[in-house]
Amino acid sequence: MTNIKSIIEKSMKEIKSKGLKGQINVISTESKNASFSNGKLEQLTEGEKGAAGIKVISPDGRTATSSSNILTEEGIMQAVEKAIEMTKYTEKDEANDISNDEQFTYIDWAFDADTKDMNLDEVMKLAQELEKKAKSEDERIKFVRGAEYEIALTRKHFGNTNGLYKNALSTNAASSISLAAIEGEDSSFGFDYQLSQSYRLIDIDRIVKNSVEMAVSGLKSEVLSSGRYDIVMSPFASSMFLGTLITPLSGENVYKGKSFLKDKLGEKVANSSVTLIHDPMNGSAPIIASFDNEGTNTSRFNVIENGVLKGFLHNIYSAKKLGAKPTGNSFASVESPNPSIGTINLHFIANKTRKDILNVPKALYVTNIMGMHTADPVSGRFSVQISGRLIENGAFVKSFRGMTLAGTLEELLNNLEYVGSDFKYLGSVAGSTMLIKDLSVGGR
Repeated sequence: MTNIKSIIEKSMKEIKSKGLKGQINVISTESKNASFSNGKLEQLTEGEKGAAGIKVISPDGRTATSSSNILTEEGIMQAVEKAIEMTKYTEKDEANDISNDEQFTYIDWAFDADTKDMNLDEVMKLAQELEKKAKSEDERIKFVRGAEYEIALTRKHFGNTNGLYKNALSTNAASSISLAAIEGEDSSFGFDYQLSQSYRLIDIDRIVKNSVEMAVSGLKSEVLSSGRYDIVMSPFASSMFLGTLITPLSGENVYKGKSFLKDKLGEKVANSSVTLIHDPMNGSAPIIASFDNEGTNTSRFNVIENGVLKGFLHNIYSAKKLGAKPTGNSFASVESPNPSIGTINLHFIANKTRKDILNVPKALYVTNIMGMHTADPVSGRFSVQISGRLIENGAFVKSFRGMTLAGTLEELLNNLEYVGSDFKYLGSVAGSTMLIKDLSVGGR
């Protein structure tokens, strides 16, 4: 690859020569992917993609961004010139600024050489093995809609006109499967996935077991009576709930008044047993970052502590608007190289084991939620479809589907009683088994 560091230095020198501030992110990913469906190889790809995101700020706070997927000096410099030209058309805002966090921790524990060196044939064989094991696990598994395995090597470079240059190198391995169980006229869907820094940590047998169990247990499911139920969320379901909190916790949305948490800083917003943290340098997480894509150094901090809202997720802009400090929550990707507020490893602190949480007199164990992304960040209201299994006296007794869970995000936080330690990472959040008491569920 072209010497990215020298191109970054040249582009920042050009911006600075115009009397402007600026920053750049250059991100590239090399990946190998294989997918099987019903015994056939559906996808086999190997390639590299990359993008550069440029932000320019004038002395009076006018800002403009541009991007390029041509990672040559010419391609990046053209994007820089475009951003410089566009600043004249934007509005003044003195909250626009760049980072001055010079020192940073170079993370070397997010890279696994053996994962990087895997060839496409090895990746294909693992995807094929995943499908074969799933179909042989239970005779009721009739269709495997997708058995996928992927490895990736990601390079990130950041620079700005304050002289900052930061870089990171990481690997990831991921595997997932979706399948269907059929018995007579009845059918049920199951899935599972795993994401890790290294292929050695991907447990194909566990993925098969979890997905097949989900599909088979869903056979002969029924719609239960409406009422108020204690809800036990699976790690996957709870990660979907946790993901919906990112938008109302965003400092930009709080500043704009588009959050049900906007006036709640320092107030109780959750059960006193609840602590929510952002921990982007957690070595056990599949994705790790010591700096965000504005160059702000990251660190672990409590978002909610013992039920009290302690802070929001900030980039430089939202921090200035709200009189806070940037929290290192501005992230970018190859698909979107100009950063926005997000998370790397957001999760609740565990206070119970999964086994203890499941040992309840009666509860709905929710394995899948449809529509959680539609939750309104301003009011916190949501209405979603849920499916899963009924727990009675600590045992699964039957399955349910097609029921409606409705309420508010504030209600979920206040009724959240127990958080398990069986964390499962879904992108930027980590869910685990959770008990949420007394929620309204619609059925028959």
